[in-house]
Amino acid sequence: MGLITRFRVAWHSKELSFNKTRAVRPIVNAKRLVPYLALAMGTCALIAYVLTLQPSFAFWDTGELQTVAAILGIAHPPACPAFVLLGWLFVHLLPFGEAAWRVNLMCAVAVAVSTGLVFAISRRFGLAYVTSAICTLAFAFADSTWTFATRAEVQDLELLFRVLALFFALRWLDSGTPRDLFLMALATGLAGATHGIAVFLLPALAIVLAAGRSRLDLASPAVIAGGLVLGLAPYVYLPLRSAWIAAHHLDPTVALGFPVGLAFWDYDHPATWPNFWRVVTAADYHVGSGFAGYLHFERYPDYAAALIRYAGAAYGLVGMLLAGIGACVLVASRRPERIAIVVAALLPIPYAEAYSDLQLPERYYLFAFWCAALAIGAGFEFVADLFRLTPRGPGRYIFFGILLSSFVAATPNRTSLFAQANDYWGPAYVAEVKTYVPDGSVILAEWAYSTPLAYAAYVDRSLGSRVVVASGPEQYLNDIPQLLQHHGVYVITFDPSLTFPHLKTRRIWATTYFAYRVTE
Repeated sequence: MGLITRFRVAWHSKELSFNKTRAVRPIVNAKRLVPYLALAMGTCALIAYVLTLQPSFAFWDTGELQTVAAILGIAHPPACPAFVLLGWLFVHLLPFGEAAWRVNLMCAVAVAVSTGLVFAISRRFGLAYVTSAICTLAFAFADSTWTFATRAEVQDLELLFRVLALFFALRWLDSGTPRDLFLMALATGLAGATHGIAVFLLPALAIVLAAGRSRLDLASPAVIAGGLVLGLAPYVYLPLRSAWIAAHHLDPTVALGFPVGLAFWDYDHPATWPNFWRVVTAADYHVGSGFAGYLHFERYPDYAAALIRYAGAAYGLVGMLLAGIGACVLVASRRPERIAIVVAALLPIPYAEAYSDLQLPERYYLFAFWCAALAIGAGFEFVADLFRLTPRGPGRYIFFGILLSSFVAATPNRTSLFAQANDYWGPAYVAEVKTYVPDGSVILAEWAYSTPLAYAAYVDRSLGSRVVVASGPEQYLNDIPQLLQHHGVYVITFDPSLTFPHLKTRRIWATTYFAYRVTE
């Protein structure tokens, strides 16, 4: 039989092992190897993440999340209340490590659990044990996955909740129990309470629910609604905590005359309904640009190119090709739950690529990488069956070796991640700032450099009476003369030649950033 003929037979007659229902029992009945192996995979990933975990507070959004979770503050829109509340539990329940490390650990645990679920769902789809294991570990140790798992990152927790929503949706499809339907809705709500990108999961879940519509009854809408409401409940935290912070004067910037609603303690002050709505919809940012990206059809080739680029960086050339083949196999299977995986992976891509305010769009691909691991397994078994590579034959093991080589070659410098365990750049920067900014001063620092200072001020309490304000150099220019009457004012910025009208600026530090003292 020629190769083309075998391809047609494999594609149309469903002789692939992937399409055979004999390969694995439904998840709900898996009582033997699958749960233990999934746990082993997740544990293996977690050990590697902990060994490479960033040990302290850091810059940019990472430092903000570490700070806000420790003090129960309000993060920047969409505020991520589920992340903040769970981070606070990790900070206050774990008896070891500094607060920033504990928040990092929460993210590592989230990605490790998601890793284990790659294996569980791979087996549910009928992939062989070895194939499932290799694809699971490939996801766990892809450069992006490993990097994001070792620091405070909203998308780590978002990944976990979206994966759990899919897991329970698939389990409900097998079992039909209201409990799994409720857990699916609960995980979906928690994903929404972590980040708004969860909305792109809803079409995939709708496909699964439609596939099992015969299992739905009159009580099902109430079960789903109850789970969603409970999952979204962390949003209630925002107005309540914001009002408490304002009433108890916890934000020291307000005492200096700054308005309520500054970063870290009470971002945008969501105690009022208009402010709450502005926070949860991220109205301060151009989120509409992301949604508008779906209407720019001429950009779809660019979206595809970005997906290919990121997938290649994560899994290498062979992995990327198998992911594409596997996605086609999943869709061609005509099984709604498999089509749902492809829909869930692809739907957020135009948003991530078109969103004009997004920094580091690769983090929005984390869930796509997770889905790609399943697609790689499907593609591997399709190609193996196409070329008649028997499960225990040497050809299949050679194919495994080629795939593993692709995974390894995609990230040749993985060992550099172990250097993170000794990365104390954040504390070193704070110590540096303290040498030239006297106690009692006001520090106006751009966002990137304000977050470690905020952690030192509000969590470590090592910044003395210095007050940190996250702002651009000229954002509060009109307030500086009033501040100078009682405080020293210092500006930390990217600008190597900062000047203010009617005020004097003297540069006192110049390394990777520039610090100025402002006087009248």
